Amino acid sequence: MVGESPDPVQSPNKDHLLVTDPEVLAGYCRDASPLIGSPEGLLRPDSAQEVAFWLREAVARGVPVTPCGLRSSTTGSGLASSGWALSCERLQSPLELDSERSIATVGAGVVLRDFKDELESHGWFYPPDPTSERECSMGGTVACDASGARSYRYGPTHRWLRGLEVALMDGSVRWFRRRLVEKDASGYACLRDLVDLFCGSEGTLGVITRVEVDLLPKPEAFLGALAFFDSVASALHFVGQARQEQRRGTSIQPRCLELLDATCLEIMRQQDSGVIIPNGAGAAIFFEEEHLAGEEDRVLAAWWSLLESFAGSYAADTVVATDRARKEELRSLRHAVPAHLNEEGARFMEHGGKKLSTDWAVPFEHLARFMVDADGWLEEAGIHRVARFGHVGNGHPHYNLMLKDGAEVERGERVVRRMCERACELGGTISAEHGVGKVKRAYARYRFSELELAAMQALKKLLDPAELLAPGNLFP
Repeated sequence: MVGESPDPVQSPNKDHLLVTDPEVLAGYCRDASPLIGSPEGLLRPDSAQEVAFWLREAVARGVPVTPCGLRSSTTGSGLASSGWALSCERLQSPLELDSERSIATVGAGVVLRDFKDELESHGWFYPPDPTSERECSMGGTVACDASGARSYRYGPTHRWLRGLEVALMDGSVRWFRRRLVEKDASGYACLRDLVDLFCGSEGTLGVITRVEVDLLPKPEAFLGALAFFDSVASALHFVGQARQEQRRGTSIQPRCLELLDATCLEIMRQQDSGVIIPNGAGAAIFFEEEHLAGEEDRVLAAWWSLLESFAGSYAADTVVATDRARKEELRSLRHAVPAHLNEEGARFMEHGGKKLSTDWAVPFEHLARFMVDADGWLEEAGIHRVARFGHVGNGHPHYNLMLKDGAEVERGERVVRRMCERACELGGTISAEHGVGKVKRAYARYRFSELELAAMQALKKLLDPAELLAPGNLFP
């Protein structure tokens, strides 16, 4: 359903005028990608009406506008290469909780983890959990259709969207909401709910100002565990069996299945934690499972038989977390891996190097063979510092290539292009959770046909006739 905002578009308050101070603009030139933006102005509106005013003003002046959240993107999607950066950080409308319908509405600038913590205090659970949940905004997670570890069970952000408030380039503010009927055969299936049109649009169609999502009751309890294996191959066999057990409806029902390879384990050993990483382990799988209060022993017994079959002598080294502090310790340890790699990659930039990460995914049945092939391509290219981690339960590991100089970057980029092309040939994708942005737009031709790209560009032309929104995102 589509509706106009009842509030008229207003001129902005004097405190939120266009900022051109170079020192302030410098803070909006970087995100978690290796790119650097160069905005000529900065807007920080605090209402949907102010956003709409400035979008209409941009059209009148012919100025490009790039929306951004909290700048945790790995794809450069929120970096303005010219024109204005429009920050959504002040769109902080408070939580509106509808417990009867299991729905929450919140401002696009609210930090995801803050939103989830407030919900949990009321007994509710919002599943999407990207690694950057402490640094990303609600609007940003919608713009790139973020997911995370628990997407193995719960899926990405778009599955939880009920509605979006969006400011458009014509100066209007509209709500887009899903219809509540259980059946609908009206028109094109992909356009029956325009909520899905804006999810993953990366700022190219409009500016998301408020987000309405579905909720679940907070799980009574869950446990987390870190299991070790002699190799990545053994870890993937374990994951494959866990998937089969889950699909058969057995007592094993994981909500995440995450890989950490030997390079990741090396990084984890360097952290100041109480978790013992066994010497010689070549990989680990981090998993979680929800359960009723008091059922930890039953859940652990079911997993133990699987661990004995695939982890071998490392089964006894499995680290189990049932209390909140230990769970947070395991999650923090896992999240320390990408943080460490980001810092390492930043040190290479002065020599022309960088960290190059993949976001491709393939159907799980192709994953083990594909990773063997990808490892071979990296070896052939002379790329030796590689960390592989992430969502293998979904066929979605992140390869992190640590490239020391420009020559390694060139070779590494050729391998990543090869990975993306092959992933799409297998029915996969170039981006499974971070979006395309500017970093991956050259790979779009592997994921989309010319017809699909033309259809996307036609929709953009309809909503952004002057093509001023987020130039450089998505389209090659």
